[in-house]
Amino acid sequence: MKRLICLFATCNTLKRYGTFLKEAILMTKYNRDEAYTLKNSAAHKTYYNNWAKTYDRDFIQKTNYIYPQEVCEVMKSRLAGPNLVLADIGCGTGVIGVQLHNTGWIIDGFDISSGMLEQAKKKKVYRRLVCLDLTKKDTYPKLRYTALVSSGTFTFGHLGASELEKMLILCSENAHCFIGINYEHFVSGGFENVFQELILRKAIADFEIVNIPIYESAKTKDPMNRANLCIFRFIGK
Repeated sequence: MKRLICLFATCNTLKRYGTFLKEAILMTKYNRDEAYTLKNSAAHKTYYNNWAKTYDRDFIQKTNYIYPQEVCEVMKSRLAGPNLVLADIGCGTGVIGVQLHNTGWIIDGFDISSGMLEQAKKKKVYRRLVCLDLTKKDTYPKLRYTALVSSGTFTFGHLGASELEKMLILCSENAHCFIGINYEHFVSGGFENVFQELILRKAIADFEIVNIPIYESAKTKDPMNRANLCIFRFIGK
């Protein structure tokens, strides 16, 4: 009997070790630098669908990723009242939704990855989750929001300046926008020109930039690991 118990315990230990080893391999299989090299929407869907189950653990937690928290702190300091209906652009696993859940705002999440949306759904902080390729304007739903937020989506290998302009179709008149853009991507990706054009067209107003850290370790001024949080009010086309 003792031998059977020992054998059973050994099998369970090996099974747990095998599960741990499998998860450890998954943790090292996907990473930010590789995600920066993705070339198209199909690649994004596949990559993030495969990464979704371990994303929070091996990216958000492992890298001390504070970008969503920093964005939300600025939002909460600028916006008041419970009546906002908010679009979270590139919501991923729902970190923004968690940060804003106690505001009483209604939040819808948009992402290209159904796998990431499945993880966001588990957090129970969104009214609606929409699987959407933000590069294709003709597929956007006929929904309008009083505020837009994005953290981590406008970066290398992901969305560019043209997508930023496309997504404004989701704004209602006078919508408040808080769009985080990786600092280096902002400089090299033509975002400054797009914002200048939007200002000249009087499509947006009250434009300002707040520079924030992406990682806990980046509270220094290292531009590689910081973001420009672009804040503005949408007026119209």
